[in-house]
Amino acid sequence: MASDLEAVYEFGQFTLVPSQKRLLSGREIVPLAPKVFDTLVLLVENQGRLIQKEEFLKALWPNSVVEEQALAHNISQLRKVLRDPPETPKFIETVPKRGYRFIASVRASGEPPAFPAPPAPSGAVPSAMQPLRRPRRAVLAVLAPVLVLAAGATVYVSFPRTGPETAGVLPAIHSLAVLPLENLSGDTEQEYFADGMTDALITDLAQIGSLRVISRTSAIQYKGSKETLPQIGRELKVDAVVEGTVARAGSRVRITAQLVEASSDRHLWARTYERDLKDILALQDEIAQDVAGQIRLKLTSKERGMLIQVHAVDPEAYDAYLRGSYWINQLTSEGLNKACDYFQKAVAKDPSYAVAYVGVARCAFQNSPDTAREAAVKALVLDPSLAEAHTMLAEVKFYHDWDWSGAEAEHKQAIALNPNCAPAHHRYSRYLVAMGRIDEATREIERARDLDPFDALTTVWLGRVLYHARRYDDALREMRRGLEMYPNQHDFYWDVADVYEQKKMLAEAFASRQQALSLGKDPRVSALGEAYKRLGYKGYLLKQAEFEQTHNAAYAAHCYALLNDEARAIAALEAVYNEHNGKILFMRTAPELDSIRSSPRFRDLVRRIGFPQPSSDKN
Repeated sequence: MASDLEAVYEFGQFTLVPSQKRLLSGREIVPLAPKVFDTLVLLVENQGRLIQKEEFLKALWPNSVVEEQALAHNISQLRKVLRDPPETPKFIETVPKRGYRFIASVRASGEPPAFPAPPAPSGAVPSAMQPLRRPRRAVLAVLAPVLVLAAGATVYVSFPRTGPETAGVLPAIHSLAVLPLENLSGDTEQEYFADGMTDALITDLAQIGSLRVISRTSAIQYKGSKETLPQIGRELKVDAVVEGTVARAGSRVRITAQLVEASSDRHLWARTYERDLKDILALQDEIAQDVAGQIRLKLTSKERGMLIQVHAVDPEAYDAYLRGSYWINQLTSEGLNKACDYFQKAVAKDPSYAVAYVGVARCAFQNSPDTAREAAVKALVLDPSLAEAHTMLAEVKFYHDWDWSGAEAEHKQAIALNPNCAPAHHRYSRYLVAMGRIDEATREIERARDLDPFDALTTVWLGRVLYHARRYDDALREMRRGLEMYPNQHDFYWDVADVYEQKKMLAEAFASRQQALSLGKDPRVSALGEAYKRLGYKGYLLKQAEFEQTHNAAYAAHCYALLNDEARAIAALEAVYNEHNGKILFMRTAPELDSIRSSPRFRDLVRRIGFPQPSSDKN
């Protein structure tokens, strides 16, 4: 039978839809681990033909060395789902020592079953459009235990861990990655919705302190990836992954989640859920609870409380929030503007939707700190357990209020509520650098990088912390890693140039700054190049300081300090102070200011800013 990604295959009571990665029994989705599903597709598409074991292994694990036991496990799982005993098979025939053959008759068509639509306005629901129904008795016997909650709102399907291929102790799981959920809505414009579901599940699981959960930025790298789960597990250094699908039709949402051991690609658990969109927040918490239960984590009373909160959200507000999250993650000015509009729509539609206020705070932070503060406080009034809201309030207190104790208290509260929140560790690290607590700052940013290894901003900030620690070779190594991830990010070249300056590699510093200017399409690049040709790096710094005096006084101070021009360096720092610019908060430990650090005027400026005395300041 020829392979056709658009085909739909029917056999017995089952319908197989390869393009949607769905197996249905009647109209109920049967959860399958990805490799188990692929095994079934290969069998069905080759109906009647004996497929050798070697062919299975090459097709299913093309870039891995996998033992035949993995294939036997997949076949065993399929037999359980299909109720197909190996002694008297109706679907899968085993040919000893050779392979397997699909023996049931298969009918191919081109029309997959429609996803259940929401009830008709009249209240009468056509039978073909019913929301999720109870499984038939025959299916129930196979997919036990099945528990229907909230009048059919959620269906649990858990495969029993019995038989030789799954016998033994459940593997210890201390670290986990949630891979991007696959959008099965048939609409590419719904990708933001699937991404939002992924983010929500990561956020919920990240609240569990005994579990290391990879952050969104690193997990999203695997969207559409062809890498095997063992490869992903090695790259992220995790024991297991959660993957699955999400489909949305009208006001109904269906999510299939699966837990897979990363090293072996072994399926451990799968469940399918369906809810109305207004109950989606409770559903997200429920999935996180189930995952935690499957890996036998002992939740603290606080963690358990955060995962069983009962809350509903207006569907239109939730949709606007997800769209805002999608756009703010694009990290562009256009994306930021669109995100702001969507977050405002979300809070206007549902004023009790706490996390949407966090989005408003994120958008307003740079240009309107008062708005950001108000939104963060509002979010915390509605939900004091929101780690992201505490982080945003900490940022406002640090950068805009210069409230050191208040900022630290909020940072610590955010991390206590969500120990796996990489941005919380990252932002706390910035605060600690400003406070002169470099060792602590290093530990926090290393923790952030451990949780989010593919986030370039985190990696480069680690380099920046090492720069403040005067560990220049280590700093350069981390910054170069960031540039490998994003070679066209012009800001990173400025950071690299700072390190080159301290290593007295001035030609390299010049080249790095020119690269930054070129990537940023800065028209001053030619004039600065000419200044370097005439007077070397000293001339370059003088020209830069001249350009930046009115636009970026902090960098002008940087240049004048490197030129040992104390008077103009201090004058530039005074300008930064008078602007209440947050860039001045890192002056105490900045290596480029070492030449003026002993100046009475410098010390007086530190006193006026009101920094607390660090407990250990070796810099």
